[in-house]
Amino acid sequence: MNSNWRSLVSNNRLVAALVAGFVATHMATVTGYWYRMIGFTNGQGYVTLDWPGFNGFLIMPQGSTWEKFVSGGVLHYMTGICFSLIFVYLIHPRLPLPNTMWGNLGKALIWGEFLGLVSALWWTPFNFPEFNPGFLALNLGWKTTVGIFIWHLVYGIHLGAFYNPLLDQGPMAK
Repeated sequence: MNSNWRSLVSNNRLVAALVAGFVATHMATVTGYWYRMIGFTNGQGYVTLDWPGFNGFLIMPQGSTWEKFVSGGVLHYMTGICFSLIFVYLIHPRLPLPNTMWGNLGKALIWGEFLGLVSALWWTPFNFPEFNPGFLALNLGWKTTVGIFIWHLVYGIHLGAFYNPLLDQGPMAK
């Protein structure tokens, strides 16, 4: 990876965290709509992980389609960016991998899959009680559960690719 980018990230962690969070959230969100293109079906139709739409439904269940779209999209992106800030300032410095290209990617993948586990164990089942999702959201179909982890894998890959500081330099150095 270009050391100029890594130097820029090391010296501008907040901006890098915001950019990485936006890009990671966007790329993961787009892939959620692609699952149907690779044949991910749950027997009742295609699996699409439309998290912005779902967030809109949670925030404004009686709102118009437009209100759900806007509020859900804003909440979705803000959540992804907030998780990147938590990663950059609280998680990344504490994970015992080096601040190399592969170490930073590994840290972000660990964070992304941790978020996926939380989503599959708690967030998704809690918000789909009418389907009685059960452990790891399995009653929503194994493809939905796998999709959750793929979604967060894509988030982690992009977070780690964009938030890739130099070896222990800058304000977060140990």
